[in-house]
Formats: sequence, structure tokens, C-alpha cells
Amino acid sequence: MLSHLPSSVRKICVHTGNILNLNEVKKKAGQNPTDELIESLRITLANWQPSSDGGDTIQVYRMEDELVSKLDSEERKGLKVSVKVFISSLKKEALIEALNSVFNALHIICIDSLVLAYPCKTESSRLLPGLKELWEVLEEYVEQQKLLSIGVSDVETDVFIALYDWAKIKPSIIQINLASCCVVPPALQVFTKEHDVQLLTHSDPFEILPRAALNDLFGSHPDNGLNSVELHWALRFQVHVKCRGVLSSKGYLLSVLRSPGKRERSVASLIETAKP
Repeated sequence: MLSHLPSSVRKICVHTGNILNLNEVKKKAGQNPTDELIESLRITLANWQPSSDGGDTIQVYRMEDELVSKLDSEERKGLKVSVKVFISSLKKEALIEALNSVFNALHIICIDSLVLAYPCKTESSRLLPGLKELWEVLEEYVEQQKLLSIGVSDVETDVFIALYDWAKIKPSIIQINLASCCVVPPALQVFTKEHDVQLLTHSDPFEILPRAALNDLFGSHPDNGLNSVELHWALRFQVHVKCRGVLSSKGYLLSVLRSPGKRERSVASLIETAKP
């Protein structure tokens, strides 16, 4: 894919649309979230219809997706929209971009439930300050009535309690992965029960989209000196019909940053040096 893009493009935003309409995905029901994401991206990129903002960003949508019209046809008050954001850094700009992207993509003004996931093995003392900055972003969206409930995923008990005690708007959800945790920490169980926090389990891998899969999907060959890509953020949205509890729509959005490889940088450097 990268070989077909102008060298000026430095960011690629992909919207899979409603993957419940994809037969290839439905046939593989039960696959883990990473495999589901990879399959959805593969289909989207194979039939991509790019839209450029005229600058360094390109938008990729799946052709013939009816997600927006389907959401518009349903009474919004009868739908519950849930989002989980996977960010690759503690920079609040990435989170803001992800949130604004999902609002625009789904043509909605409010998300019922949002969970923030940051796959990091950073020590608690270093992780908490970054989480606080991100949490302040979420609090602003809650105050603007764009988010109704907010939570976090896969943080240590002491980090969650510290975040809860500090936050102006308290997290109402915490997700843990039992595959890596096995047993819910007793201290976390007690705390969530006492403070009326939803304690939920999930099956998302620690790294939602591994670098090898990312390189394969976008045709990146950094080892050969060609341009490379890295995941900026990804998110999964789910839309349920409240009265029936039926999942009506599901999909992914992600942002990928593209940077020139060693060979490209060398050529650019030679050109710059040759200038009078």
C-alpha cells in the first residue's frame, strides 16, 4: 500500500466500517481480537478508497459500507455506543485525535462508555503521571457531555486506586485480562465493590496489533531501508440496541504514522547536500 502513496503522506487513518457485514469475518467468529482486527484491515485495505485532506494525512474507508446510514436509521436514544481506545503513547494528542475520529466516523455526538487501554510495562511511579494527563482529556469530554462513563484497562491495583482518588471524575469501569491475571486481585475486588466500579474481564491481547502484522498489512519493509510504519492509536467501537441487547454494529478505526526508512533518508540527505 505504501508504495502507492505520495511521499508527502505521513499519516494513514483507516476506518473498517461495520465488520458484522463482512462474510470473511463472520465465518471466523470466535477469533481473538487481534486476528479479527487484522482480517478487517486486510479487507478494508484491499478495497480502499482513499480520501486525502490535502496535507500529510490520508483517510481510508471501505467501499459500500452502510454503517452511518444504519446508525442514522436507528433512534439514537435506543442505542448504546461503547468504545475502547488502544494508544501507543501517553501523549494526549493521540487520545484527542482518536476521540474526534470516532465521533466523526460514526456521526454521533455522545459515547455511552469509553475504556482507555495503554499497553505499557512502565513502573507504576512513571505510569501514573501520564495516565493523569490522559484522564484530564477524558474528564473534559465528560464535562462536555460527549462521554457518559469512562474507565481504564489493565492497570495495577495501586495505580487504579491512586487514579481514582486523584480524579475529579472517577473511573466507573476497570477491565482486567484474566489470561494474564488468572485471579482478580482481592484488593481490587474490595475497592471496586465499595466504590461501585464495574469490574469487567476482557480477552484483548496486550498488544492489539503487533509490529510484524502492521508491517505486513501496509507493505512496510524497514529492514530493507524502506519507509516504516508505527501504530499511533487504534480503537474498537460497538453499537448495541438497548431494548434487545443485540450487537448491531462493530468496527475499528486506527491511525498509523509513516516515516521514511534509512534508504529514503539517505536519498533525501544527498539531494539536500547537492543543493547550491
